[in-house]
Amino acid sequence: MAGMEIVLGSYEQFTVCYRAEPLKKDPSKLFLKEAFAAHLHTASVRSISTHGKYVATGGADDRICLLDMKDGTQVTDFLHHDGTINAVAFSKDGSHLFAGCSDGSMSAINMARLAVSRTWKNAHKAAVQSISIHPQGTLALTLGADLTLKTWDLITGRTLFTTALRKNTKYGNVVSDVQWSPDGEHFALLGARVVDVMSVETTHSVRTIQCDSKPTVICWLSVEEIAVGLESGALLLLNIHNDEQQEQLPIYETRVKAIASNGAGYIATASSAGDVSLWRLEDDEFSEIATKQTGCRPICLALRSSETTPHTPEVEADTEPAVDEAETETKAMKAAKIATKVARDLARVVVETEDPVEQAVEQRKRKRPNGAKDQSKVRPKQKKKKKNDNGE
Repeated sequence: MAGMEIVLGSYEQFTVCYRAEPLKKDPSKLFLKEAFAAHLHTASVRSISTHGKYVATGGADDRICLLDMKDGTQVTDFLHHDGTINAVAFSKDGSHLFAGCSDGSMSAINMARLAVSRTWKNAHKAAVQSISIHPQGTLALTLGADLTLKTWDLITGRTLFTTALRKNTKYGNVVSDVQWSPDGEHFALLGARVVDVMSVETTHSVRTIQCDSKPTVICWLSVEEIAVGLESGALLLLNIHNDEQQEQLPIYETRVKAIASNGAGYIATASSAGDVSLWRLEDDEFSEIATKQTGCRPICLALRSSETTPHTPEVEADTEPAVDEAETETKAMKAAKIATKVARDLARVVVETEDPVEQAVEQRKRKRPNGAKDQSKVRPKQKKKKKNDNGE
């Protein structure tokens, strides 16, 4: 248990790291010790993601900051977005960092070059709220404030499907988060009072959970178990295949603001009142390991192990990033097949292969004869009025 680190972002503009360490009087017990507090942003820290030795944070100051946790230093920052960074997510191999912005744009950063490799200026018509990368690394789901769920092919960098969630009444006209399961067989959506778990294989809801309080955050604990934080301060633990395996635990008096899991039974949570806690789930036994009052207002957090640093793959300087290159036909076909299943039965689906605006412009140009004027830009001639006998 020692060596676990909770890195959180706050309204007070700080990125703070707490490390689980044994008590001197009783080494069998742990406490959360502040490892560092970095003032990297000039506005609140709104999103956070970690992979290996890196921690990435996105702020309301339009900035993405990259930290090297091994050296304890800031590697660099990125200022290519023009708006609050609502979501940051590393690809599963750590080769790319994806960011979603309040202006509806999304970008991919090549971690080997530490440079922006691609930007989608109109990823959504409103703010990008959430980004989740499929475990295979070929697909991504993004959720926008325009109430659309988009499925992306990361091999070609194109949108495969746009799913309109506005017409699905069970979400209550509010969808705040989307998360792939660890095996990529399911994904979960958070609505106004509902948690909806979709199966990629059957294209239907595996389980829809009505909550007595607004669900605020969600994370997968395993391929079958989910933890949901509620506005009431309770934590909902459930099995997506078993209706009887559901437990609601009152862990805070205020809303659960952030949650993360390392997939090995450890869960980190934070409340809007400033409490940060580390929990252990083992054999259906849920227990608190350590908790601390931070004195700040947490927004987001990530859970990582300081003892293991997975290797981040490097990309040769003369090769293109994964999001830009056309890889094998087999991978592309598999990605499209999964995406098709993802999009069905949620709501009305619009297949997007090219930009529809650009297509319309090109079609109009092809139909217009050479040298002909665009009739939409020509003013209609006004008819002259005939004069009467008085000359009027």
